[in-house]
Amino acid sequence: MTDFHFYASSVYTWMTTNATRDLRQLLQLMDKEGETYNLYLVPLPHTEDYDIKRYQPQVEGTQWLGTFEKKGKSK
Repeated sequence: MTDFHFYASSVYTWMTTNATRDLRQLLQLMDKEGETYNLYLVPLPHTEDYDIKRYQPQVEGTQWLGTFEKKGKSK
């Protein structure tokens, strides 16, 4: 078990990585949704519970990795 996981969230959904889903699959699933989303590295195993506020994980040491937009979508 890893001691971190990735967390992605849009205004409509959220997803995390786990033992059977890697980061590439997570990004593909979020891209398929077609909405802008944020990606975080959470320094806990994906099985741990934690609070989410304003679409962001509330875990000390969480790193924001960026905002991703659907290709062709302008600001």
